[in-house]
Amino acid sequence: MSATVQAPGPVLVGVDGSTNNASAVAWAAAEAASSRAPLVLVHDDGGVNEPAGRATLERAASEVARVDRDRPVIQVLTAQGPATALVRTAEVMEAGEDDGELAGSATLVVGRRGSGGFRTLRLGSTARWLATVDGPPTVIVPSGWDPGVVAPDAPVVVDVTDGVGDHVERALATAMARADRDDRPVVAVAPWHVPGDAVRTELPIAEVWSDHADRAERELEERLAPWRTAYPRVRVVAVATDRHPVAALLDHALGSELLVVARGPTACAVVEYAGCPVAVV
Repeated sequence: MSATVQAPGPVLVGVDGSTNNASAVAWAAAEAASSRAPLVLVHDDGGVNEPAGRATLERAASEVARVDRDRPVIQVLTAQGPATALVRTAEVMEAGEDDGELAGSATLVVGRRGSGGFRTLRLGSTARWLATVDGPPTVIVPSGWDPGVVAPDAPVVVDVTDGVGDHVERALATAMARADRDDRPVVAVAPWHVPGDAVRTELPIAEVWSDHADRAERELEERLAPWRTAYPRVRVVAVATDRHPVAALLDHALGSELLVVARGPTACAVVEYAGCPVAVV
């Protein structure tokens, strides 16, 4: 654990030219500007129409210029499939096979859905795949999200669910570093439950519930203690709750700047319904 925010790697955003995707491009542009990171626009044209693909990238670059006119933009046109194209481009940059300015761990950004699929589809195949498969940190942005309307004190909410290994520490590291950078609070949500065999004891159910609640709160505070020390400027609100993890995270994410979740069983459900961008780590 370190309180030092590492030099950022590039921000890679998938571009398909659809209105659903516009929010992802805007979020990526704002993130690159805030972190002073290179911005890379990646478009997959299927290898069938290079002029149209180049035009799509140019339109996205024009949108970026409206957010940050001075932000350098790199355009990548591929035919590998959207998810594969983003991951492979990130791997090439991290391995130093590309321009040295692009070295570092990349952040991938995609819209919650793109131009394909049926009209009522909430979560597209590219976003679903990136939210499920281990890989670089990925931010999935809902359609219509406007970074300009986020309140200055909007928190970063982080999933601290037990049972997903090192992903929880990565989620906390992401949330704390971002909150410290942007002077925001962190809301750490740790869902807990009472095992069935505990309910079948001779103790009253209310007492069993109270014991598990107290234990969950103590364990959450113990987990957060070193992070509070490493980031003394960040105000951390600890929430231990017996609600369903997805419902708890979605409710606490209302009005938040970002929701950070660990890859695991709840990630796709959270991504599908969250009203704010979701970082899956």
